[in-house]
Amino acid sequence: MRKFFLVSLFAVMPFVTLAAPAEVASTKESFKLPSQVAATAKPKATLRSSGALIQRVENNVWFDSIDISFDADLNNNGFYHSLYVRFDADTNYNSVPVYAHFALKRAGAPEVIIHTSSIFTLHGTSADDWFAIESELIHSLPPAYYDLVIRIYDADYNDLLAEISGFDEPALSELPLEDYSYDKPQVVIIKEDSGSLGWFSLVALVGIALSRRKLKVV
Repeated sequence: MRKFFLVSLFAVMPFVTLAAPAEVASTKESFKLPSQVAATAKPKATLRSSGALIQRVENNVWFDSIDISFDADLNNNGFYHSLYVRFDADTNYNSVPVYAHFALKRAGAPEVIIHTSSIFTLHGTSADDWFAIESELIHSLPPAYYDLVIRIYDADYNDLLAEISGFDEPALSELPLEDYSYDKPQVVIIKEDSGSLGWFSLVALVGIALSRRKLKVV
């Protein structure tokens, strides 16, 4: 009986799966089309270009330029829930298929991956193979100043090819962000003392009545 129970248990286990974690951000990818977020965002930081970026992984792939924009501050507290990131990466190879991780990191908290990209191809040092994301942050990101971390991986072997973060470049550090659940408009409630207002209104009405009566007597 014991052997039969173990066999039955292993037969059932493959069908038991853990629930997938909730989506931290809703993200759209873009390769060629300009971004509405990038066009309308008020704060914007542009890193140095033409191979001047400092990065942690020295390899045959590197970041050439990065643009960052953020927008959507519904409660006007200086923290935004919409993030746009566009980068151009170069390689010593003629072409290499890659994918990217985008993560946010705040002091004293673990790193949160907001998006893992689809596979795209880098073509030498071409400026036309840039990649961009537009992310609406949904949850797990309280108001704070975050460092952006971008990692590029080889799509065939999953090797880390290039990495850059706020530790390397100041423009990727201290981004004022929060998720949508924190970015709710503030509702101002004006409380009126109906009792006091009623007495003042009554006194005013009595005064008007007396003045009209005096005018009529005259």
